Amino acid sequence: MTNTSTQQDRRALKLRDVRRLLEGVIPPAMCSVGADGMPHVNYLSHAEYVDDEHVALTYQFLNRARANVLATGRVALSVEDPITGVSVLLQLRYLRTDTEGPIFERLRAKLAGIAAQTGMEKVFHLRGADVYRVESLRKLDPVHPLPAIAPRCDLAAGVRRLSEQLAEAPDLRSLLNAFTEGLQRDLSITHAIVWLLDEERQGLFTLASIGYEQTGTGAELPLAEAGLAGVALRESVPIRIGHMSQMYSYGMSWRAKAEQLGLQAAMADTIPLPGLASPRSQLAVPLRARGRTVGALLVESENDQFFSYDDEDALTAVGAQLAQGLASLRTAELVEEPVTAPAPLQAPQDSRAPLRVRHYPRDHSVFVNDQYLIKGVAGAIVAKLVRDQIDSGREAFSTRELRLAGGDLRLPEVQDNLGVRLLLLERRLAEKDFGLRIERAGRGQYRLIASGPLSLVTEG
Repeated sequence: MTNTSTQQDRRALKLRDVRRLLEGVIPPAMCSVGADGMPHVNYLSHAEYVDDEHVALTYQFLNRARANVLATGRVALSVEDPITGVSVLLQLRYLRTDTEGPIFERLRAKLAGIAAQTGMEKVFHLRGADVYRVESLRKLDPVHPLPAIAPRCDLAAGVRRLSEQLAEAPDLRSLLNAFTEGLQRDLSITHAIVWLLDEERQGLFTLASIGYEQTGTGAELPLAEAGLAGVALRESVPIRIGHMSQMYSYGMSWRAKAEQLGLQAAMADTIPLPGLASPRSQLAVPLRARGRTVGALLVESENDQFFSYDDEDALTAVGAQLAQGLASLRTAELVEEPVTAPAPLQAPQDSRAPLRVRHYPRDHSVFVNDQYLIKGVAGAIVAKLVRDQIDSGREAFSTRELRLAGGDLRLPEVQDNLGVRLLLLERRLAEKDFGLRIERAGRGQYRLIASGPLSLVTEG
């Protein structure tokens, strides 16, 4: 009875069931055979789960194993679970070698982390990702199995709770709050950044973050310097790394270098980037909606191997729901509805501190009382609203007005992200407390409220 049950378990075993064994905590052992029948065993840095029928192995060195693979196309791979002691034997058939694309990038990111952990950055170099079809897999139970370790949280239940909260969000503000709060409450993730894509400037900007001393709302980063998030966005797949690697650091390196050179003036119009100084684990997931990648979610931990394949699945699911919600609610909030007339502005009083706003049209950077606020599209919006309030004395404005001025504001023609930019501005102004704030007055209706008399200087 026991033997029959065991045989059924083995027949039902799927690659997905054992994919965490591929992580390389215990290096996988690969056995290949040459054309002359001579076997050869070597250890790999890592194996990558592709789907339920395929794995990818690192092609790093020109050695006997590589020659055997090309000669026979057959290998056996043994992987072990460091937690329970279970081993799984996979029979593989070689299909191809990828030297670019999503599979290659996923494998390269993980290899970089392993190399950094072992001090082998200058030795480990990924030449390609060898893709194999899994022809069979067999579980080898240990004589004395070890007890399993409880998971960090129930990811499936957490995704369900977070999805329910996202589905109920009535506006962009509520959607973003539900997402960031749910990451902490339901998925036990304490450090995260929501990056959105600025297609015109080919960069990312921070819409929200959790767990950092600097929230970084509105911080910008060129795609080429965006580390793991940039790769995930470019390849449209999750990219994960289990150990610290300078190869995928973002923002910190150039900022530290500028500080060492005494170039504080060059950073005066830069919002400090959020992020851990020395993350031990990172996972970046693309945010996709309606067939387009609109941003990336980056989560981090100070612990090695904190995230898993299950986290990739969970964050891909809720990330897609966030992206879809941003797209839907952004469009809905551009539809105006009647709103009660705003309260009249207070008459200027000498006792109120004036707010001096400086605007640089070349990049639309904006300073309030000599403190940097923001640049780009959001900066152009602030400058217009301040100018209109000085000229007309009114604080109310509508999204329709801003859209009609779209050319001057450099709003993207393809993706009108005005609602998101206004949410970004609202959050940035609230965090900095410059004496300016944006307040939503209804669908498509807002107010710019100043704590004192406004003045605007346009320079450059």
